[in-house]
Amino acid sequence: MRTESERKIPDELVAELAGKGMFRLALPTSLGGTGTSAVEMLEILEELAKAEASVAWVVWNNVLPCLFARFLDDEARARIFADPEAAYASSTRPTGKAVVEKGGYRVSGRWSLVSGCLHASWTALMCVVEEDGQIRRNDAGLPELRLAFLPSSSLEIIDTWNVGGLRGTGSHDVVVQDEAVENAMTFFPTSSGQIDEPIGRIPIVSMMAAGHAAMCLGICQSSIDAVTELARKKVTVDPVPDLRDKPVNQYAVAAAAAKTSALQDHLKKTTGIIWGKALAKKQVNFDDISRLWSAANVTSRECKSLVDELYEVAGTSALYTDSLLERFHRDIHAFMQHIIVQRHWVENAGRTLFGLEPEHPLFAV
Repeated sequence: MRTESERKIPDELVAELAGKGMFRLALPTSLGGTGTSAVEMLEILEELAKAEASVAWVVWNNVLPCLFARFLDDEARARIFADPEAAYASSTRPTGKAVVEKGGYRVSGRWSLVSGCLHASWTALMCVVEEDGQIRRNDAGLPELRLAFLPSSSLEIIDTWNVGGLRGTGSHDVVVQDEAVENAMTFFPTSSGQIDEPIGRIPIVSMMAAGHAAMCLGICQSSIDAVTELARKKVTVDPVPDLRDKPVNQYAVAAAAAKTSALQDHLKKTTGIIWGKALAKKQVNFDDISRLWSAANVTSRECKSLVDELYEVAGTSALYTDSLLERFHRDIHAFMQHIIVQRHWVENAGRTLFGLEPEHPLFAV
């Protein structure tokens, strides 16, 4: 598979994805977005992940810059999202600096794990703000952070993506050296949104978690399909029951199918509640967001456990690189390294369900 051997999505596939609007799923229709609902977005990500996790991952990574459009003014949005064939990338790791200067900032730094950077036209990068040689701090005394949109022509890509799972995402490091960025091309996600469309009213970070979960469901479903097909074909030469004749394997596959279906329904239900409120211009509250965080992260974690179990069911067949299960196993373990599935998000959800305030500043963003 070329995504594996080339460590990126082939250019012709990127062009096809762009032509079908896959990089604009979360963009407002006023900016040329597809008008996709939040639940439909999850369904698309799940279907893509069933076929190729790396493709789904890059499409998902385009969702975040599009959701960020709400924090920009009309002119900046028009510049960044004008090209219907454009793709986007981002990094929320604060490993760069934005030095204050007249009218904007001077950005420098190096960011790792920038998925899809090889194909992106614009990249949003998180920076620590510096002024007069000092880190500028917010009212809470913490370093002030700012995301800056830069044309990808101003980035240097460093080939660092030598990995197992999600090998086709091309998640290399990028470097920026002393680039001027206008103030209008920067923002922080706690700013007020400026897009009066449903996609501009849904919470950003928990929706990204829901997208992650949808992709995990896709991998899990494909793992069930792969084990089922293997069991129908694999005949052992040893004097023991075939894979499909072992009750423990029969139970594992049936249970995985039931759990996957239940997780899928719950994820869509919690997402649908938030989307319904966004359509009706009703306030999305902490309980709504907490339930989405819980549904998303529990789904991702459960899918990883199910894929692990199915990998074991397949036995030694899953060890070989020509086995789909070998790749599904690698990919879902790579999925679970993302910050979006760290335990603290669900711990914060539990706090709000107990009537306490969430501790993470981006919990409800």
